[in-house]
Amino acid sequence: MLSYQSMSARQRELYDKVKNASQRFGQQFEHIDDAGAQAIAEGLKGNPNVTELSLGWNQIGDAGARAIAETLKLNMTVTVLHLTENQIGDAGARAIAETLKVNRTVTDLGLSANQIGDAGAQAIAETLKVNTTVTNLDQWQNQIGDAGAQAISVALKVNKTLIKIDLSANQIGDAGAQAIAETLKVNTTLANLGLHNNKIDNAGASAIAEALKVNKSLKALDLAKNQIGEAGAQAIAEALEVNKTLTWLNLSENQIGDAGAQAIAEALEVKTTMTSLSLDKNQIGEVGAKAIAEALKVNSTLPCLDLGKNRIGDAGARAIAKALKVNTTLTSLSLNKNQIGEVGAKAIAEALQANTTLTRLDLNENQIGEAGAQAIAEALKVNSTLSRLNLKQNQIGNAGAQAIAEALKVNTGLISASLNENEIGNAGAQAIAEALKVSSTLYGLFLENNQIGDVGAQAIAEAFKMNPKLVDIFLARNCISNACSQAINTRRDHDGRGPYIYDQVNPLAFSLLPRFATADDLQTVFCLLTGEPALEDQSSLLPALPAEIADIIMDEAQSWQGVQHTKRDWCDDRPVKVTVPQSIYGNSTRVNAIQVVRDTKKLYHRIGDNVCDLIVRDEQGAVQYEYAAKATFVDSTLVSATLWPASTPIIRQIRVGWQVQVQPSKSARDVLFESLVVRCM
Repeated sequence: MLSYQSMSARQRELYDKVKNASQRFGQQFEHIDDAGAQAIAEGLKGNPNVTELSLGWNQIGDAGARAIAETLKLNMTVTVLHLTENQIGDAGARAIAETLKVNRTVTDLGLSANQIGDAGAQAIAETLKVNTTVTNLDQWQNQIGDAGAQAISVALKVNKTLIKIDLSANQIGDAGAQAIAETLKVNTTLANLGLHNNKIDNAGASAIAEALKVNKSLKALDLAKNQIGEAGAQAIAEALEVNKTLTWLNLSENQIGDAGAQAIAEALEVKTTMTSLSLDKNQIGEVGAKAIAEALKVNSTLPCLDLGKNRIGDAGARAIAKALKVNTTLTSLSLNKNQIGEVGAKAIAEALQANTTLTRLDLNENQIGEAGAQAIAEALKVNSTLSRLNLKQNQIGNAGAQAIAEALKVNTGLISASLNENEIGNAGAQAIAEALKVSSTLYGLFLENNQIGDVGAQAIAEAFKMNPKLVDIFLARNCISNACSQAINTRRDHDGRGPYIYDQVNPLAFSLLPRFATADDLQTVFCLLTGEPALEDQSSLLPALPAEIADIIMDEAQSWQGVQHTKRDWCDDRPVKVTVPQSIYGNSTRVNAIQVVRDTKKLYHRIGDNVCDLIVRDEQGAVQYEYAAKATFVDSTLVSATLWPASTPIIRQIRVGWQVQVQPSKSARDVLFESLVVRCM
């Protein structure tokens, strides 16, 4: 027993806190180690009021877990025990398992993100055979494999109280999934099963599908981020046609493809209980999208559908749009990152003018452009049911923002809109500000990562004076000066309301980026250069040039049409990468420049300093080149490195399918803006 006199100052602090706590004792992210956990365990012995003990995101190991477990053998009040993201291994899990054989009050046990393997899982499984109080068990992100899953499966054949178990992000394969499937055939209490991010293939998915045909209790099943293909999806679809209890299914981040989507679509035509279906990131193209669209025309129960991060394109979007005209149950639809352009956006906009049930629409990270945004804006003038709209990263520009602003003046349904990363400048912001003055419903607007300067920010700040309903307007990572930011923030502190302005980017960052040329741009420029009759009214602006000279200029313009560009989200610590595509004519591509632009919030770069680590990989992923890119331009916190073939010969070797990567800085969150441009011909 740990005496108060022998405790360190930190231990006494924790002991006193828990001894004097009321119902909930939470100490997350407090760097609590085993010694701290032992002090908490001692303090808990003298407090009969604590019902929830939450010690997640600390450094508690097996010794600390054992101390807490010993205390809980006698404690009769704690019902919630959360030890998520600590350093508890099999020994600690065994100690907790032994306690739960005698403890009759803990109902919610969280052991996720620890270091529990099969041995620890097996110990907990033995406890589940006799424990009659735990209803929720979270063990995601441990090291549990098939053996652990099999042990838990055996326990669940006799356990009659567990309602939810999450085994996501472990190492469970087909053998473990098959064991769980056998349990589902006889278990009558489990309602929520999480197997997200394991190693389950078609065999495991098919086994679970067979179990679903007879299971009468499972309502939610998460199989996302496994290795399920067409065959697994088809088996699950067949099960859905007869299962009457499952309402929530997540198959995101698998490889079901069009064939799998078609099978699921057929099930949706007869399935009457599904309320949420996620097929995000599944290699679904327009064929699969069209099949799902046909199902939506007759399905009358599904309110939530996620088809994000697929490749349905404009054709798939048009099919979904047709379904939206007649579907009366779908309320939430995600089509983000689906290669949808202007044509698809216009089709969806037309559907929104007729649809009266959809309340949430995600179209972020597509290519709808100004014209697509303008079409959606026209729909918003008549649609009064859509309440949340996400158009993040769609190149809508000022023209698109202005169109949406006009719609907001009369729209009576939208409460939240996301227009982040859309190249919106002051003109677009001013138009939005005018709309905000009169909008009767909008209270949340996301405008981060645009190109809004002082004029636009001041206009939006003024709108707060006119409209008391405005609550959350976010302007982080734009181009607002320090003086303007400080003035608006001071007013916000005084008034208690106003736009959120922080982490502003040097405006020169955007001037360094290329303007992307379209096919229409190229044709227009060529006509201007050669004085073609179609543009005679403008030919006087430029002297007509011989076609040979025009071709040389067009080669340069063409290379900028081949620009591949990506930016890193401020919170993303993964490498920024660009894969070299084929040229627009389908032939080989030649890279002739690589540019990295960063705003680092710090004044420490000079010309010639290392900016970032650059890696070039071939089409097989093998590293062909590593290089510390050096600054070629510096302005305050902004630094740029441009690499040319003459100074970096590897550029001449880069081919279609090769990938250029920029490694994240040591502190990625100190980077306000980061862009990688690969210029191709």
